[in-house]
Amino acid sequence: MNRRTVLSAVLVSLLTLAACSTSGDDPKASAPRRLTPEEADRMAVARFTAYRRGTGEVTATIPSGGRTITLTARVDWRRHRGYAEVRDNAEPPARELVHWTPHHVAALPQWTGGLPDRPPSSGWEVHRLLPHGGALDSVLLLLLHLGADRPDNAQLLARSDARRLRDDRIGAVPVLVATGPGAPGAPAGQGRPSNTRYWIDGEGRLLRFQARVAGEAQWFTADLPGSGPAEPLPAAPAQLPPATAPAR
Repeated sequence: MNRRTVLSAVLVSLLTLAACSTSGDDPKASAPRRLTPEEADRMAVARFTAYRRGTGEVTATIPSGGRTITLTARVDWRRHRGYAEVRDNAEPPARELVHWTPHHVAALPQWTGGLPDRPPSSGWEVHRLLPHGGALDSVLLLLLHLGADRPDNAQLLARSDARRLRDDRIGAVPVLVATGPGAPGAPAGQGRPSNTRYWIDGEGRLLRFQARVAGEAQWFTADLPGSGPAEPLPAAPAQLPPATAPAR
């Protein structure tokens, strides 16, 4: 696969193809069609635009096993790491801090107070980040892949099975809503729904990303404000191994 395709094989492998159609998910959706050259150009620069910002704020909602996990995060797409407060509405509710790279997660459980600029230096528990280890691990890795150090190939996108769904708005900002390419190697003409959606403004900024992960029927949603870079991430916990770039 060409390395400039909008989703690398690593990213797409995180998404479990759902058997159901997406037609019932969005009553406003019109018949999907191929991307125009202009739409393909916008999609091709979406991840590169995030990378040029460096660090961005992300809020995410993750359905997982009948409960909802929410993240308030800062992601550094150039240094390949993220920092977030994670809330789980399970009974009893749980909250933790996480600091992660493409390969490891440091978690500080039983957290009680927002996303601090100076996180505690001790108490962190480190484990490997497993793409198929669960919804949260999958989403953490997906968030790192929302930035890329070069544009994707617009011509390949225009010829792929990526599809324009509709024009929409996030607040007052007009956006293109499009699906990403399907899984690598999937037979043509199978009619399988895409498991990724991109909400992209007229300047090629990715403002929202949606996906199905870890076999969930509902969509994970990440919102990325289109303003300037966020505050830098604090230093990673000493127990967290250094980050390396995600595979493309």
